[in-house]
Amino acid sequence: MKIIPILVALSTISCNGQQEKKIIESTKHQIEAKKNNSKKLLDLTNLKFKTNINEVLSRIGLTLNNNALNEYNISGDYEEFKFTHFQIDLFENNIDSEKNETSFFYTKKDKLVWCYEINISDNDDALKIIKSFENKYGVKPAFSKISVSTKERPLFLDENGEFKKDKLEERILVWEDLKVKATFFLIYKVNYDKEPVEGSLQIIAIDKDNKKYKDWVSYRFLDMYYKN
Repeated sequence: MKIIPILVALSTISCNGQQEKKIIESTKHQIEAKKNNSKKLLDLTNLKFKTNINEVLSRIGLTLNNNALNEYNISGDYEEFKFTHFQIDLFENNIDSEKNETSFFYTKKDKLVWCYEINISDNDDALKIIKSFENKYGVKPAFSKISVSTKERPLFLDENGEFKKDKLEERILVWEDLKVKATFFLIYKVNYDKEPVEGSLQIIAIDKDNKKYKDWVSYRFLDMYYKN
């Protein structure tokens, strides 16, 4: 009589083990699928402007329900879809999922994507992406400006309005993609006095055919550097 509970227990363990194995395998496939799809979507040579946001998200296994933002934009004619901690590939450079966040901006009326914004908080990844832009579009961008701030000659202010004393560098780089009619704004910031060196990169890619192009360039204060 005591054998039956043992057999039941062994059977339960076996079933649970198989179920756990299936869950692990399913998770692996989902992660791999997202990686592969993100390569197709977030390759900066092939951004899908003028594409419905639902189609864009479906390529990386997401829906509008996965939006990290819970706020509805009541003042504008556009919406933002944001996600973080997602493995992405830019120009075949694998970007750590813990060190990036991405936003898609799309119109409320027709749901078409007109802007991508990608923030990378790893210095090595940032430099790789800048190098990839140079390889793709040329070492001379349509616009570039480099500002270096030192303790002796501080340029940048902190959140309290005081000059930062660290050795800091800021690069504003702009590339035009005539084929897809898009402008890429890259803002690279690095602190050389930190150990290890701290660097971050913001990429703002905007559809030049979209009527919001000039407004967004102004909203992000990019027209202070580049007007085209």
